[in-house]
Amino acid sequence: MNTIEKYNRLEELKKLVVKNKRLMVEDIVEYFNVSYPTARRYIQEALINNKDLKKIRNGIGLITDFGNTEIYFEEKLNIKTEEKKAIAKKCASLILEGESIIIDSGTTCYFFAQELYHKNLKVVSTDIRISMELTDNKDISVYTIGGEIRKGYYSIGGPIAQENIKNFNVNTAIMSADSISIDRGITNTDVFEISVKKELRKCSERLILISDSSKFNNNSFYHVMPLSSIDILITDSSIDKNIYKRLKEEKNIELIIV
Repeated sequence: MNTIEKYNRLEELKKLVVKNKRLMVEDIVEYFNVSYPTARRYIQEALINNKDLKKIRNGIGLITDFGNTEIYFEEKLNIKTEEKKAIAKKCASLILEGESIIIDSGTTCYFFAQELYHKNLKVVSTDIRISMELTDNKDISVYTIGGEIRKGYYSIGGPIAQENIKNFNVNTAIMSADSISIDRGITNTDVFEISVKKELRKCSERLILISDSSKFNNNSFYHVMPLSSIDILITDSSIDKNIYKRLKEEKNIELIIV
């Protein structure tokens, strides 16, 4: 690639970051049809003399974006898909026949819903896509909380949803997260889902957090709950070794790596 082509690609990359607020390495690989090492080199070169850009885990983002930009559900389905499916499958294996569960919104929770094979299961859903996914399963009774639907994400939230969720008592809650920090705990990009997420802990006997490793060591704008509120955390094997060590040594939760 000559100097002009390289310059044009970097300029295009910058414009994409400004437009989308952040880009993951896999996005760059797909968009420019390059290898992963090349995509990472693009990121390093784009950061030179560009004060508006910052390095984020597995990607590049805007300095002004403090965990506040969230891509739509359909796009998320294509990010870390294999990791999410492995996490979802492991989580489903922990559910017992006849249990009552409540499922949070998000793509990892969506994949979890696809893995449910249990009989006489009662499922409360806070996401209309997940509710639709489970409707045709004759062995599962599906309950959907009322409330406002967040367009583009399919989650149900707001004050009505917060009140409705209080009507349920379940064995297990399955929760997702936008960001996870050892010190700040679970944080979320948008305030819309916060009240419902907080109620997941209150209405369940145990709380399982399912999240791929890219969510760690990040902070989003809104605090949800400390990691001490979680009973089980399931993530993938790409988790940073230092984070893994701190989770094992400092937090009283069961950690499962897939």
